[in-house]
Order: sequence, then C-alpha cells, then structure tokens
Amino acid sequence: MPQVASASILAPDSAASDGVGSARTLYIVMAIIGVLVVLGVLGALARALRSSAPADGEPRRTRGAGSVQARVGVGLGVAALVLFVVGIIFTEKTTSVDAADGADPITIKVDGQQWLWRYQYPAAEASVDGFASDTPYSYYRLVVPVDTPITLDVSSVDVLHRWSVPALAPAVDAVPGETNEITFTPTETGSFEGSSTRFSGPGYSTMRTVVDVVEPAEYEAFLKEKTDGIKEARAAVQERINAGTAPGVEFEEK
Repeated sequence: MPQVASASILAPDSAASDGVGSARTLYIVMAIIGVLVVLGVLGALARALRSSAPADGEPRRTRGAGSVQARVGVGLGVAALVLFVVGIIFTEKTTSVDAADGADPITIKVDGQQWLWRYQYPAAEASVDGFASDTPYSYYRLVVPVDTPITLDVSSVDVLHRWSVPALAPAVDAVPGETNEITFTPTETGSFEGSSTRFSGPGYSTMRTVVDVVEPAEYEAFLKEKTDGIKEARAAVQERINAGTAPGVEFEEK
C-alpha cells in the first residue's frame, strides 16, 4: 500500500524528492537557530534583571558599554552572514535535479481550472495518423516514475491557481496566458496529497490533487492504458459517424 504524506504542524511534510529534502533541512536549521536566538535574548534579559536588582535598597544603574555593543553587533553580523550563505547553498540544492540511472527527464503539462487540475503526459508512442488526441491525460491524479527528473509546465485556463504538493516540490502559481516551470525528482514511491493554496472562487477548497510516484514500468503501463482508452473512444465515435447514428450526423444511402 502506498503511503500518504501527512502534514505536520511544526515542519513541512516529510520529503519525497531531492529538492524538498534540502528545503526541509533548511527549514529545520532556521527553526533551531531561531529558537537559540530567542533563548539567548531571554537569558540576557533575565541576567540583566537580576544584576539590576537592588542589593541594599538602592537600585543599580546600568550603563551601556561600547565593547559589549561591538561584540553583540559583530556576533549578529556573523550570524546573518552564515544564514545568508546557508540559504544560498540550500536554495541551489532545491533547484538542482539529478537523474538516477540515467533516467530521461519527463515534461508534463499542467492546467488549472475551476476547480480541478488537468495533466497532459508525453505520448506513450507515436500518435496514429498524427492525431494529437492520442496524447494521454488525467484529471486530479498525476502519475510519475520514481527517480526520474519531472518538469511541470503549469498554467491556467481561467483564473489564478496555485499547485502545491509539499512533499514533492515547492508551490507554483498557475497564471492564465503564462507558463511557470517547476522541476523535482521523486526519490520514493507512494501517494502524496496536494491542493490549490490560492483562492480562486467558491469551489477552490475542493481543488485537490494527488501525485502517485510509481516504478517506471508501472508508469509506462499507465500511459499505454490511457492511450488505448483514447483510441478506443475515438474509434467508437468514428464507427457511429460512419453508421449515421452519431448525434447531428445524417446518413445518406447511396
């Protein structure tokens, strides 16, 4: 049974791709540093309050010391520089994609609309007679192979949406008339839930999605099944047209 990623209150979903793993690590590092800074400030405040407490009925006066201020300023500057460098390093890792075993990258077209996601895959085989309708597609459920670089070309057919599957990739906006690109390499199989995190109308809360990361052979079988279904449906329609039984088609006997 595939495992479904669960959301966490204190941290992002467990990473199931290289880029998100780096982003999650950066999040944890920043959270730890933030907690240490807060504890340091509270400790300094408590020490200052104790040192200014009256010993013999007379309150002590505190005066700023130039050396202390300089040390604090240098310390904060070094901390900011370290955070800046760490941020650059991890940001580079989140945008880099490595293929395992020489797997070829796959580009999938993603269209948001009120209120669902449509995924159009590369053709599993050459289209018969050049029909673009042979190209496999799916709604709501995105299927991708594990250990393969995946590029999503995300757009919208109506209003602004935002594709978000935290366990696999950073969120990306779906903008009408534009294409935004997001790339990730899933590192483990399973089902990972996502949603649209931008308000796009009264039904946006139901605009969910799920990404199934499967083995390459299962991915190829999925594409073949979708392609065969499209061909069968088109053949059935053509048969009714030829027989004159399709809606709006009049059959003339010769």
